[in-house]
Amino acid sequence: LQVVHADICTQSSLLQKADVVVMNNVFEYFLDRQEQARAWEFIACNIRKRASLLVTVPSLKESLSKLQVSIQLSQWVEEMELNYDVYVEKDVDREALEQIHLYKIL
Repeated sequence: LQVVHADICTQSSLLQKADVVVMNNVFEYFLDRQEQARAWEFIACNIRKRASLLVTVPSLKESLSKLQVSIQLSQWVEEMELNYDVYVEKDVDREALEQIHLYKIL
């Protein structure tokens, strides 16, 4: 396991080799839309290792919906179904749990 705290747009070789990439609310809060689009284009170009996994909060569809990007999700990723009922604690925040999305790179 390697945790990297850096500008993702400086990490092309790491993204290209990664088996799993986890991204939690990554850009919405600190990048303007143009910079978000640039970052997502970079990510889509560099996370290409077949069958590697991408975990995002929120979904890619939601993250990209307000941006002008040329990313074709259906050609890049396949969303994997998650069983949100596995975690059965009484005080679980179901809504927060359902914000987690898992994708397999095609």
